[in-house]
Amino acid sequence: MDVRRVFWPLIVFLIGGVLTAGCQQLALLVPEESLVTTPVADENAASTPITTSLVISPLVDLATVPSVGGPPVRLQIPELEIDVPVVPMTWEIVTVDGERTTRWTPPEDAAGWAVNSAGVGALGNVVIAGHQAQGQAVFEAIALGELEVGRQILLSDETGDTATYEVAVISEPIPLVGASETERALAAAYVAPTADARLTLVTGWPAATTTHRIFVIARLAPNEAE
Repeated sequence: MDVRRVFWPLIVFLIGGVLTAGCQQLALLVPEESLVTTPVADENAASTPITTSLVISPLVDLATVPSVGGPPVRLQIPELEIDVPVVPMTWEIVTVDGERTTRWTPPEDAAGWAVNSAGVGALGNVVIAGHQAQGQAVFEAIALGELEVGRQILLSDETGDTATYEVAVISEPIPLVGASETERALAAAYVAPTADARLTLVTGWPAATTTHRIFVIARLAPNEAE
């Protein structure tokens, strides 16, 4: 199976948010057709072509990186004392601006893994989202600006295998409402499938509410034993 053909529709991620009264919500809006498995079929689902790309130099020989990895179950950022469980994210069908779309719903007490993104330590883009202002606010420190380029993020699967990623890019906040075409394209590029091996964290901004979104891109790093 050509993994790129399966995951390529992720490039049409429509990164948007919904602010509801009395509740700050981190939402990833995804056309229904972009899901590997979707609960509702909609042949009229919207699709936005994206041409923006984000190229970063790998830290490892990609020829030695496995093509498939296990689902992540734990995420650690030692310098920030972050140690949180990771669970598969669910989604719901919503109507936004008159169009049906699928919205990922990150959990409130854990980080959420996009099930149609890459696995731990494998080729591709591992996409994990977490709240900064709801529930356990697992990514609050990121919204507060405490994460820095060069820091390590550890991602483990259910067997205990752990991959190390090094932060390479921390985006400027991208607005939920009123984002420009360039900003929307950039947001889509952050979570799109990649040919390298990376981890993308997504959270809201600022820490007390959700008016923008921040993306953290980390490159797979060699294991210390290597």
